[in-house]
Amino acid sequence: MSEHISSPQVSRRSLLRGGAAAAAVAVLPACDSATFPASARPSSSVGVNVRISHDRYREHVGPSVAAHPRHPGQLLVACQGSPAPPEFIATYLSFDAGASWQSGGLPPQPAAGPAGDDVNVAFDAQGRGYICATRSGHGSDVNPANPDANRAVYVWRTDDGGRSFAAPVTLVQGTYSDHPWLAAGAGPAPPGRNVYVAWGAGVSHTALDFRRSNDGGETFEPPRRILGEARVPSVVSAGPQLAAGPHGLVCAVCDWTTQQDSSGDMVGQVVAVCSTDEGRSFAAPVHLGSESAVIALPGDVKPNSGPTVAAAPRGDALYVAFTRHQPGAMHSDIVVTASHDGGRTWSKPVTATPADGGIYFQPNLAVDEAGRVAISAFALASGRVNEVLLLSRAGELRFRPPLRVTTAPFDPQNPTTASRGKYGAWWIGDWQGIATGTGAFHLVWNDTRTGKLDLFAATVRP
Repeated sequence: MSEHISSPQVSRRSLLRGGAAAAAVAVLPACDSATFPASARPSSSVGVNVRISHDRYREHVGPSVAAHPRHPGQLLVACQGSPAPPEFIATYLSFDAGASWQSGGLPPQPAAGPAGDDVNVAFDAQGRGYICATRSGHGSDVNPANPDANRAVYVWRTDDGGRSFAAPVTLVQGTYSDHPWLAAGAGPAPPGRNVYVAWGAGVSHTALDFRRSNDGGETFEPPRRILGEARVPSVVSAGPQLAAGPHGLVCAVCDWTTQQDSSGDMVGQVVAVCSTDEGRSFAAPVHLGSESAVIALPGDVKPNSGPTVAAAPRGDALYVAFTRHQPGAMHSDIVVTASHDGGRTWSKPVTATPADGGIYFQPNLAVDEAGRVAISAFALASGRVNEVLLLSRAGELRFRPPLRVTTAPFDPQNPTTASRGKYGAWWIGDWQGIATGTGAFHLVWNDTRTGKLDLFAATVRP
């Protein structure tokens, strides 16, 4: 069962109408009714908003989406399906490029107990699907002498597109492990059978550990440390994102260390750790810049983000995006940096967002076959949030005006999103989902328009 809501196309000029108070992405209703020259209108087609989730969970957090490489209209979405421990994994399937959705298979829970935190998905080149998630270790039975004893990271495999899942493979347990991320190898075998997973680790929570499978996720090599612990403490985990490209390219990005500044913002130091030999070895970390991991705004509002990475489907190009905020300002930007030599060197970060007085946060990256870089993100203004898409020209880091994807802004503050002390007044997860299909980008995000935190999807055709 799916619910469709049509979405207008909104130009950058309409976003800016009404000044900085109107802020980003057409938050004020007056912006929707204005008429503008045809030249100000975006050329991309934004599809309807389709409600994905129709289940018992009141919160759907951290959605991830992947497109089947051999059947690009077949999509798999997974997310955390409950607000607090024990978490569960919810999955959803589309067989018509996101026009309609149905519930997917239920991944078997580990014998040690429920796991469903920090959920993400991927398909490999042969069409095998994977889910990675962690058991957070929180709850009433935490041992004060070893608070990480209940933590674990798991990978599930599906050979039928998400209708069913095999029993999980345990990658690590009984030690600190947070925010794992999974990527699958690109191209023909053997790289196409590789599965890579990295997670935040270490006593100081600033290291990255890594495991690799070269048999389609059936077994994994022993864990290795690919990023050592930082010399300074961090207030949050170095939870990574991971991308895999052709020719054995693998790249992990994270905030190596994060500190709170005098304004209340949490500022992370973004680093990339890359391999060009299918994850057998990794080069030294490269510092990419400073990120506003948490932005401190009036009313105890604290939008949060993390760095995101994507590999081009052709060549050796890598892209990393992250959020930047000037302390005290009511505007934040998303910036993008690129590498065209397998992660050895990186370009100066380019600003992808307009200076329009909006708070942009939670970027998510994808690159299509034409070389277009797409960033989905949330845009906050006047207490409301929209999902937007920032799209580059093919082969360039020059971005078009933002497209508003949501049909209407949503209120991030409701009983299901109260952060319970995690990040200020409300929390709507740590990331959203984006994937490429044939001539399209598929976006998935969580949204409160139903009165709870449900998942919605839309397709944008450039």
